[in-house]
Amino acid sequence: MGEKIFSKKSNEVSKCVFFAFALSLFGACKARNEMFTNSPQSLLFSEDAIIFDTIVAGMPVASKRLKVYNPNAQAVQIKRIFLGGGNNDDYEIIVNAEKSKIFENVSILGRDSLLVIVSARIQNRNQDEIYQAYDSLMFELPNQIQNVKLLTWAENVHVISGTLPCHTTWTKQRPYLLKGNVEVPLGCTLTIQAATKIYAFNNAKIEIKGTLKVQGTADSNVVFRYFRKEAGFENLLGAWQGLRLRKSSTNSQIRFAKITNARVAVFVDSAEVLLEGSTLQSASEATLASVNSKIFMRNCLLNNAILRLFQASNGGEYELVHCTLANYEFFFNRQEEAGSVFLNETGAGEMQLRLFNNIFWGNLRDEVLFIGENINLSAANNIFKTQTFREVLNVNNNLLNVPADSLFRSPRRFDYRLPSTSPAIGKGIATSITTDILGKTRKNPPDIGAFER
Repeated sequence: MGEKIFSKKSNEVSKCVFFAFALSLFGACKARNEMFTNSPQSLLFSEDAIIFDTIVAGMPVASKRLKVYNPNAQAVQIKRIFLGGGNNDDYEIIVNAEKSKIFENVSILGRDSLLVIVSARIQNRNQDEIYQAYDSLMFELPNQIQNVKLLTWAENVHVISGTLPCHTTWTKQRPYLLKGNVEVPLGCTLTIQAATKIYAFNNAKIEIKGTLKVQGTADSNVVFRYFRKEAGFENLLGAWQGLRLRKSSTNSQIRFAKITNARVAVFVDSAEVLLEGSTLQSASEATLASVNSKIFMRNCLLNNAILRLFQASNGGEYELVHCTLANYEFFFNRQEEAGSVFLNETGAGEMQLRLFNNIFWGNLRDEVLFIGENINLSAANNIFKTQTFREVLNVNNNLLNVPADSLFRSPRRFDYRLPSTSPAIGKGIATSITTDILGKTRKNPPDIGAFER
Protein backbone atom coordinates (compact mmCIF):
# COMPACT_ATOMS: atom_id res chain seq x y z
CA MET A 1 0.00 0.00 0.00
CA GLY A 2 2.84 2.36 0.88
CA GLU A 3 4.46 1.81 -2.44
CA LYS A 4 1.25 2.54 -4.20
CA ILE A 5 0.69 5.79 -2.31
CA PHE A 6 4.28 6.78 -2.98
CA SER A 7 3.90 6.11 -6.69
CA LYS A 8 0.79 8.29 -6.96
CA LYS A 9 2.42 11.24 -5.21
CA SER A 10 5.53 10.85 -7.33
CA ASN A 11 3.44 11.00 -10.52
CA GLU A 12 1.70 14.13 -9.34
CA VAL A 13 4.99 15.75 -8.43
CA SER A 14 6.52 14.72 -11.78
CA LYS A 15 3.61 16.26 -13.68
CA CYS A 16 3.95 19.52 -11.78
CA VAL A 17 7.70 19.63 -12.33
CA PHE A 18 7.29 18.87 -16.07
CA PHE A 19 4.59 21.53 -16.47
CA ALA A 20 6.75 24.15 -14.72
CA PHE A 21 9.76 23.16 -16.84
CA ALA A 22 7.73 23.42 -20.04
CA LEU A 23 6.55 26.90 -19.07
CA SER A 24 10.08 28.00 -18.39
CA LEU A 25 11.22 26.66 -21.77
CA PHE A 26 8.38 28.42 -23.56
CA GLY A 27 9.24 31.69 -21.88
CA ALA A 28 12.91 31.30 -22.58
CA CYS A 29 12.52 30.27 -26.24
CA LYS A 30 9.80 32.73 -27.23
CA ALA A 31 11.30 34.72 -30.14
CA ARG A 32 12.01 38.32 -29.42
CA ASN A 33 10.60 39.33 -32.79
CA GLU A 34 7.15 38.08 -31.87
CA MET A 35 6.86 40.97 -29.40
CA PHE A 36 5.28 43.96 -31.13
CA THR A 37 6.85 47.39 -30.92
CA ASN A 38 4.60 50.41 -30.46
CA SER A 39 7.11 52.87 -31.91
CA PRO A 40 8.55 51.13 -34.96
CA GLN A 41 11.10 52.58 -37.30
CA SER A 42 9.81 53.32 -40.78
CA LEU A 43 9.19 50.37 -43.07
CA LEU A 44 11.46 49.97 -46.07
CA PHE A 45 10.14 49.30 -49.59
CA SER A 46 11.68 47.60 -52.62
CA GLU A 47 10.26 50.37 -54.83
CA ASP A 48 9.59 54.06 -54.20
CA ALA A 49 6.80 53.95 -56.76
CA ILE A 50 5.00 51.32 -58.85
CA ILE A 51 4.62 52.44 -62.45
CA PHE A 52 2.70 50.89 -65.35
CA ASP A 53 3.51 52.38 -68.78
CA THR A 54 1.34 52.67 -71.09
CA ILE A 55 -1.65 50.32 -70.89
CA VAL A 56 -4.97 49.93 -72.66
CA ALA A 57 -7.76 51.24 -70.45
CA GLY A 58 -10.21 48.62 -69.24
CA MET A 59 -7.84 45.70 -69.92
CA PRO A 60 -5.83 43.72 -67.35
CA VAL A 61 -2.05 43.93 -67.24
CA ALA A 62 0.70 41.98 -65.53
CA SER A 63 0.97 42.46 -61.77
CA LYS A 64 3.97 43.99 -60.04
CA ARG A 65 5.55 42.93 -56.77
CA LEU A 66 6.36 45.18 -53.82
CA LYS A 67 8.50 43.90 -50.96
CA VAL A 68 7.85 45.58 -47.59
CA TYR A 69 10.72 45.19 -45.12
CA ASN A 70 10.58 45.51 -41.33
CA PRO A 71 14.00 46.82 -40.15
CA ASN A 72 12.99 46.56 -36.48
CA ALA A 73 14.24 43.79 -34.21
CA GLN A 74 10.68 43.30 -32.97
CA ALA A 75 7.57 42.54 -34.93
CA VAL A 76 5.47 45.34 -36.41
CA GLN A 77 1.73 45.31 -36.72
CA ILE A 78 0.46 47.39 -39.62
CA LYS A 79 -2.93 48.70 -38.57
CA ARG A 80 -4.13 49.14 -42.15
CA ILE A 81 -2.93 48.67 -45.73
CA PHE A 82 -5.23 50.49 -48.13
CA LEU A 83 -5.48 52.57 -51.30
CA GLY A 84 -5.32 56.27 -50.58
CA GLY A 85 -7.84 57.00 -53.31
CA GLY A 86 -10.54 55.23 -51.36
CA ASN A 87 -13.10 53.45 -53.52
CA ASN A 88 -10.75 53.31 -56.50
CA ASP A 89 -11.27 50.59 -59.10
CA ASP A 90 -8.07 51.38 -61.00
CA TYR A 91 -5.83 49.25 -58.78
CA GLU A 92 -6.06 45.93 -56.96
CA ILE A 93 -3.83 44.73 -54.13
CA ILE A 94 -3.15 41.22 -52.84
CA VAL A 95 -1.67 40.51 -49.41
CA ASN A 96 -1.15 37.00 -48.05
CA ALA A 97 -2.92 35.51 -51.10
CA GLU A 98 -6.08 37.55 -50.43
CA LYS A 99 -7.48 40.34 -52.58
CA SER A 100 -9.10 43.31 -50.89
CA LYS A 101 -9.17 47.10 -50.84
CA ILE A 102 -8.30 47.29 -47.13
CA PHE A 103 -6.21 44.95 -45.00
CA GLU A 104 -6.16 45.33 -41.21
CA ASN A 105 -3.72 44.18 -38.53
CA VAL A 106 -1.08 42.77 -40.84
CA SER A 107 2.03 41.59 -39.00
CA ILE A 108 5.66 41.46 -40.14
CA LEU A 109 8.15 39.71 -37.88
CA GLY A 110 11.34 41.47 -36.93
CA ARG A 111 13.89 41.71 -39.75
CA ASP A 112 11.35 40.01 -42.03
CA SER A 113 9.37 41.11 -45.08
CA LEU A 114 5.90 41.09 -46.61
CA LEU A 115 5.00 40.63 -50.27
CA VAL A 116 2.31 42.90 -51.72
CA ILE A 117 1.09 42.36 -55.29
CA VAL A 118 -0.32 45.33 -57.18
CA SER A 119 -2.19 45.20 -60.47
CA ALA A 120 -3.70 47.97 -62.58
CA ARG A 121 -6.92 47.89 -64.54
CA ILE A 122 -7.50 51.51 -65.37
CA GLN A 123 -11.06 52.47 -66.12
CA ASN A 124 -12.00 54.14 -69.40
CA ARG A 125 -12.14 57.91 -69.31
CA ASN A 126 -13.92 59.87 -71.99
CA GLN A 127 -10.81 61.46 -73.48
CA ASP A 128 -8.59 60.86 -76.47
CA GLU A 129 -5.17 61.72 -75.08
CA ILE A 130 -3.05 59.38 -72.98
CA TYR A 131 -3.81 60.13 -69.34
CA GLN A 132 -2.37 59.34 -65.91
CA ALA A 133 -4.05 57.43 -63.10
CA TYR A 134 -2.59 58.23 -59.67
CA ASP A 135 -3.04 56.59 -56.31
CA SER A 136 -1.03 55.71 -53.20
CA LEU A 137 -0.65 52.42 -51.38
CA MET A 138 -0.92 53.43 -47.71
CA PHE A 139 0.65 51.69 -44.70
CA GLU A 140 -0.72 52.84 -41.34
CA LEU A 141 1.58 52.03 -38.41
CA PRO A 142 0.96 52.78 -34.72
CA ASN A 143 3.08 55.93 -34.91
CA GLN A 144 3.09 56.99 -38.58
CA ILE A 145 1.62 56.56 -42.06
CA GLN A 146 3.81 55.69 -45.06
CA ASN A 147 2.94 55.34 -48.72
CA VAL A 148 4.17 54.05 -52.05
CA LYS A 149 3.02 55.99 -55.11
CA LEU A 150 1.05 54.22 -57.86
CA LEU A 151 1.16 55.70 -61.36
CA THR A 152 -0.18 54.41 -64.65
CA TRP A 153 -0.34 55.93 -68.11
CA ALA A 154 -3.39 54.68 -69.96
CA GLU A 155 -5.20 55.30 -73.20
CA ASN A 156 -8.84 54.84 -74.07
CA VAL A 157 -9.75 52.69 -77.05
CA HIS A 158 -12.62 52.00 -79.38
CA VAL A 159 -13.55 48.35 -78.85
CA ILE A 160 -14.28 46.73 -82.23
CA SER A 161 -15.89 43.36 -82.94
CA GLY A 162 -18.25 41.78 -85.47
CA THR A 163 -19.10 43.12 -88.92
CA LEU A 164 -18.10 46.72 -89.61
CA PRO A 165 -20.46 49.26 -91.14
CA CYS A 166 -19.87 49.69 -94.86
CA HIS A 167 -17.18 52.24 -95.73
CA THR A 168 -15.66 52.69 -92.29
CA THR A 169 -12.70 54.98 -91.54
CA TRP A 170 -10.40 54.61 -88.54
CA THR A 171 -8.39 57.65 -87.44
CA LYS A 172 -5.45 58.29 -85.14
CA GLN A 173 -7.63 60.14 -82.63
CA ARG A 174 -8.01 57.07 -80.42
CA PRO A 175 -6.64 53.49 -80.73
CA TYR A 176 -8.84 50.56 -81.70
CA LEU A 177 -9.03 47.27 -79.78
CA LEU A 178 -9.98 44.21 -81.83
CA LYS A 179 -11.94 41.53 -80.00
CA GLY A 180 -12.92 38.29 -81.70
CA ASN A 181 -13.63 38.31 -85.43
CA VAL A 182 -13.79 41.72 -87.11
CA GLU A 183 -15.15 41.60 -90.67
CA VAL A 184 -14.98 44.02 -93.59
CA PRO A 185 -18.03 42.91 -95.60
CA LEU A 186 -18.19 42.28 -99.33
CA GLY A 187 -18.39 45.47 -101.37
CA CYS A 188 -17.30 47.66 -98.43
CA THR A 189 -14.04 49.41 -97.54
CA LEU A 190 -12.14 49.85 -94.30
CA THR A 191 -9.82 52.86 -94.53
CA ILE A 192 -7.16 53.29 -91.84
CA GLN A 193 -5.47 56.65 -91.73
CA ALA A 194 -1.80 57.36 -90.98
CA ALA A 195 -0.57 57.01 -87.38
CA THR A 196 -3.59 54.94 -86.33
CA LYS A 197 -2.95 52.29 -83.69
CA ILE A 198 -4.80 48.96 -83.69
CA TYR A 199 -4.46 46.65 -80.71
CA ALA A 200 -5.61 43.05 -80.84
CA PHE A 201 -7.00 41.01 -77.98
CA ASN A 202 -6.21 37.29 -77.73
CA ASN A 203 -6.88 35.47 -81.03
CA ALA A 204 -8.58 38.45 -82.67
CA LYS A 205 -8.44 38.84 -86.46
CA ILE A 206 -9.66 41.03 -89.30
CA GLU A 207 -11.41 39.22 -92.15
CA ILE A 208 -11.35 41.36 -95.31
CA LYS A 209 -14.03 40.29 -97.75
CA GLY A 210 -14.23 43.77 -99.25
CA THR A 211 -11.33 46.25 -99.48
CA LEU A 212 -8.67 47.30 -96.99
CA LYS A 213 -6.91 50.65 -97.44
CA VAL A 214 -4.08 51.20 -94.95
CA GLN A 215 -2.78 54.74 -95.53
CA GLY A 216 0.33 55.00 -93.40
CA THR A 217 3.33 57.13 -94.33
CA ALA A 218 7.07 56.66 -93.85
CA ASP A 219 7.06 58.79 -90.69
CA SER A 220 3.54 57.86 -89.48
CA ASN A 221 3.08 54.11 -89.71
CA VAL A 222 -0.19 52.38 -88.97
CA VAL A 223 0.49 49.91 -86.14
CA PHE A 224 -1.16 46.53 -85.62
CA ARG A 225 -0.02 44.74 -82.46
CA TYR A 226 -1.03 42.76 -79.38
CA PHE A 227 -2.76 44.88 -76.73
CA ARG A 228 -0.30 44.06 -73.93
CA LYS A 229 2.41 46.74 -73.95
CA GLU A 230 4.49 45.85 -70.92
CA ALA A 231 8.13 44.91 -71.35
CA GLY A 232 8.51 41.43 -72.76
CA PHE A 233 5.38 41.52 -74.92
CA GLU A 234 6.75 43.56 -77.83
CA ASN A 235 8.05 40.46 -79.64
CA LEU A 236 5.44 37.98 -78.47
CA LEU A 237 4.55 35.43 -81.17
CA GLY A 238 1.07 34.28 -82.18
CA ALA A 239 -1.00 36.36 -79.75
CA TRP A 240 -3.65 37.20 -82.39
CA GLN A 241 -4.60 35.84 -85.80
CA GLY A 242 -3.65 38.74 -88.09
CA LEU A 243 -5.19 40.08 -91.31
CA ARG A 244 -7.05 37.73 -93.66
CA LEU A 245 -7.76 38.83 -97.24
CA ARG A 246 -10.38 36.49 -98.70
CA LYS A 247 -11.22 35.59 -102.30
CA SER A 248 -13.81 38.31 -102.64
CA SER A 249 -11.36 41.02 -101.52
CA THR A 250 -10.34 43.51 -104.23
CA ASN A 251 -7.98 46.50 -104.58
CA SER A 252 -6.54 46.24 -101.08
CA GLN A 253 -3.45 48.26 -100.19
CA ILE A 254 -1.30 48.11 -97.06
CA ARG A 255 1.02 51.11 -97.07
CA PHE A 256 3.51 51.80 -94.29
CA ALA A 257 2.09 49.49 -91.65
CA LYS A 258 3.85 47.62 -88.87
CA ILE A 259 2.14 44.31 -88.08
CA THR A 260 3.50 42.29 -85.17
CA ASN A 261 2.66 39.51 -82.67
CA ALA A 262 0.33 37.58 -85.01
CA ARG A 263 0.07 33.92 -85.95
CA VAL A 264 0.14 34.90 -89.65
CA ALA A 265 0.52 38.66 -90.04
CA VAL A 266 -1.07 38.77 -93.50
CA PHE A 267 -2.78 35.85 -95.23
CA VAL A 268 -3.96 36.34 -98.81
CA ASP A 269 -6.37 33.77 -100.28
CA SER A 270 -6.81 34.13 -104.05
CA ALA A 271 -6.89 37.92 -103.75
CA GLU A 272 -4.81 40.89 -104.83
CA VAL A 273 -2.92 43.26 -102.51
CA LEU A 274 -0.17 45.87 -102.60
CA LEU A 275 2.21 46.04 -99.63
CA GLU A 276 4.46 49.07 -99.53
CA GLY A 277 6.85 50.33 -96.86
CA SER A 278 5.52 47.82 -94.35
CA THR A 279 7.13 45.73 -91.61
CA LEU A 280 5.73 42.27 -90.85
CA GLN A 281 7.45 40.95 -87.74
CA SER A 282 7.30 38.39 -84.92
CA ALA A 283 4.87 35.73 -86.14
CA SER A 284 4.42 32.22 -84.78
CA GLU A 285 3.82 30.76 -88.25
CA ALA A 286 4.44 33.25 -91.06
CA THR A 287 4.66 36.98 -91.61
CA LEU A 288 3.08 36.60 -95.09
CA ALA A 289 1.32 33.62 -96.66
CA SER A 290 -0.72 33.33 -99.83
CA VAL A 291 -2.55 30.92 -102.07
CA ASN A 292 -2.93 31.69 -105.81
CA SER A 293 -2.81 35.45 -105.25
CA LYS A 294 -1.38 38.61 -106.74
CA ILE A 295 0.99 40.31 -104.32
CA PHE A 296 3.12 43.33 -105.11
CA MET A 297 5.65 44.23 -102.42
CA ARG A 298 7.88 47.29 -102.37
CA ASN A 299 10.25 48.44 -99.61
CA CYS A 300 9.00 45.87 -97.11
CA LEU A 301 10.74 44.20 -94.17
CA LEU A 302 9.74 40.66 -93.15
CA ASN A 303 11.49 39.17 -90.13
CA ASN A 304 11.30 37.00 -87.00
CA ALA A 305 8.92 34.12 -87.77
CA ILE A 306 9.18 30.57 -86.49
CA LEU A 307 8.14 28.83 -89.72
CA ARG A 308 8.13 31.15 -92.73
CA LEU A 309 8.66 34.75 -93.61
CA PHE A 310 6.87 34.33 -96.92
CA GLN A 311 5.12 31.30 -98.36
CA ALA A 312 3.38 31.43 -101.73
CA SER A 313 1.63 28.34 -103.06
CA ASN A 314 -0.37 27.05 -106.03
CA GLY A 315 -0.09 29.65 -108.73
CA GLY A 316 -0.35 33.39 -108.54
CA GLU A 317 1.77 36.40 -109.39
CA TYR A 318 4.36 37.85 -107.03
CA GLU A 319 6.55 40.88 -107.53
CA LEU A 320 9.04 41.85 -104.83
CA VAL A 321 11.20 44.94 -105.25
CA HIS A 322 13.55 46.36 -102.59
CA CYS A 323 12.40 44.03 -99.82
CA THR A 324 14.40 42.57 -96.95
CA LEU A 325 13.42 39.09 -95.75
CA ALA A 326 15.67 38.04 -92.88
CA ASN A 327 15.07 35.34 -90.30
CA TYR A 328 17.22 34.26 -87.38
CA GLU A 329 16.69 32.09 -84.32
CA PHE A 330 17.79 34.38 -81.54
CA PHE A 331 14.56 33.73 -79.61
CA PHE A 332 13.34 30.36 -80.92
CA ASN A 333 14.41 27.26 -82.88
CA ARG A 334 13.52 27.35 -86.57
CA GLN A 335 13.84 23.59 -87.24
CA GLU A 336 15.46 24.03 -90.65
CA GLU A 337 12.48 25.86 -92.14
CA ALA A 338 13.58 28.12 -95.02
CA GLY A 339 12.51 31.74 -94.66
CA SER A 340 10.86 32.02 -98.08
CA VAL A 341 9.20 29.17 -99.94
CA PHE A 342 7.56 29.27 -103.36
CA LEU A 343 5.56 26.06 -103.74
CA ASN A 344 3.67 25.11 -106.87
CA GLU A 345 2.01 21.74 -106.65
CA THR A 346 1.32 19.52 -109.63
CA GLY A 347 -1.77 20.73 -111.50
CA ALA A 348 -1.60 24.28 -110.18
CA GLY A 349 -1.48 27.17 -112.62
CA GLU A 350 1.69 29.00 -113.50
CA MET A 351 3.41 30.86 -110.68
CA GLN A 352 5.08 34.08 -111.83
CA LEU A 353 7.92 35.43 -109.69
CA ARG A 354 9.66 38.74 -110.27
CA LEU A 355 12.39 39.45 -107.73
CA PHE A 356 14.53 42.60 -107.96
CA ASN A 357 16.82 44.27 -105.40
CA ASN A 358 15.76 42.01 -102.50
CA ILE A 359 17.64 40.32 -99.66
CA PHE A 360 16.69 36.75 -98.70
CA TRP A 361 18.78 35.97 -95.63
CA GLY A 362 18.99 34.20 -92.28
CA ASN A 363 20.99 31.71 -90.26
CA LEU A 364 20.10 28.58 -92.29
CA ARG A 365 21.96 27.23 -95.32
CA ASP A 366 18.90 27.74 -97.56
CA GLU A 367 16.71 30.79 -96.99
CA VAL A 368 14.79 30.51 -100.24
CA LEU A 369 13.25 27.43 -101.87
CA PHE A 370 11.48 26.89 -105.19
CA ILE A 371 9.46 23.70 -105.10
CA GLY A 372 7.35 22.15 -107.82
CA GLU A 373 6.84 22.85 -111.49
CA ASN A 374 5.61 25.62 -113.75
CA ILE A 375 7.41 28.39 -111.82
CA ASN A 376 8.35 31.31 -114.06
CA LEU A 377 11.21 33.08 -112.25
CA SER A 378 12.84 36.41 -113.09
CA ALA A 379 15.45 37.48 -110.54
CA ALA A 380 18.12 40.18 -110.75
CA ASN A 381 20.33 42.12 -108.32
CA ASN A 382 19.20 40.20 -105.24
CA ILE A 383 21.19 38.78 -102.35
CA PHE A 384 20.37 35.14 -101.62
CA LYS A 385 21.45 32.78 -98.86
CA THR A 386 21.31 29.44 -100.67
CA GLN A 387 23.15 26.21 -101.30
CA THR A 388 20.50 24.22 -103.15
CA PHE A 389 19.84 26.88 -105.82
CA ARG A 390 23.31 28.28 -106.34
CA GLU A 391 23.39 27.42 -110.03
CA VAL A 392 19.86 28.66 -110.70
CA LEU A 393 20.32 31.99 -108.93
CA ASN A 394 23.92 32.79 -109.85
CA VAL A 395 22.82 35.02 -112.75
CA ASN A 396 21.74 38.60 -113.47
CA ASN A 397 23.99 40.25 -110.87
CA ASN A 398 22.52 38.27 -107.98
CA LEU A 399 24.89 37.92 -105.02
CA LEU A 400 25.03 34.58 -103.20
CA ASN A 401 26.16 33.76 -99.67
CA VAL A 402 27.89 37.07 -98.97
CA PRO A 403 29.72 37.65 -95.64
CA ALA A 404 27.00 37.62 -93.01
CA ASP A 405 28.69 39.80 -90.40
CA SER A 406 28.64 42.92 -92.52
CA LEU A 407 25.23 42.61 -94.18
CA PHE A 408 23.03 44.24 -91.47
CA ARG A 409 23.66 46.49 -88.50
CA SER A 410 22.19 44.30 -85.76
CA PRO A 411 19.70 41.53 -86.57
CA ARG A 412 19.43 40.59 -82.89
CA ARG A 413 17.96 44.04 -82.28
CA PHE A 414 15.81 43.87 -85.41
CA ASP A 415 17.94 46.55 -87.02
CA TYR A 416 18.25 45.62 -90.70
CA ARG A 417 19.71 48.89 -91.90
CA LEU A 418 22.98 48.61 -93.79
CA PRO A 419 26.36 49.31 -92.19
CA SER A 420 29.01 51.10 -94.24
CA THR A 421 30.65 47.76 -95.12
CA SER A 422 27.48 46.02 -96.33
CA PRO A 423 27.80 44.18 -99.66
CA ALA A 424 24.27 45.40 -100.49
CA ILE A 425 25.39 49.02 -100.95
CA GLY A 426 25.17 50.26 -104.53
CA LYS A 427 24.45 46.80 -105.96
CA GLY A 428 20.84 47.31 -106.99
CA ILE A 429 19.32 48.09 -110.34
CA ALA A 430 17.46 51.37 -110.90
CA THR A 431 13.66 51.09 -110.75
CA SER A 432 10.71 53.44 -110.44
CA ILE A 433 11.07 53.29 -106.64
CA THR A 434 12.84 56.48 -105.54
CA THR A 435 12.67 56.23 -101.71
CA ASP A 436 13.19 53.48 -99.13
CA ILE A 437 11.08 52.13 -96.27
CA LEU A 438 12.02 55.15 -94.13
CA GLY A 439 11.35 57.68 -96.88
CA LYS A 440 15.03 58.21 -97.63
CA THR A 441 15.91 59.05 -101.24
CA ARG A 442 17.51 56.19 -103.14
CA LYS A 443 20.78 56.67 -105.00
CA ASN A 444 21.54 55.48 -108.52
CA PRO A 445 22.44 52.66 -108.47
CA PRO A 446 20.41 51.99 -105.32
CA ASP A 447 21.24 49.71 -102.42
CA ILE A 448 19.70 46.24 -102.29
CA GLY A 449 16.96 45.66 -99.71
CA ALA A 450 14.39 47.80 -97.95
CA PHE A 451 16.88 50.28 -96.48
CA GLU A 452 19.05 52.76 -98.35
CA ARG A 453 22.36 53.51 -96.69
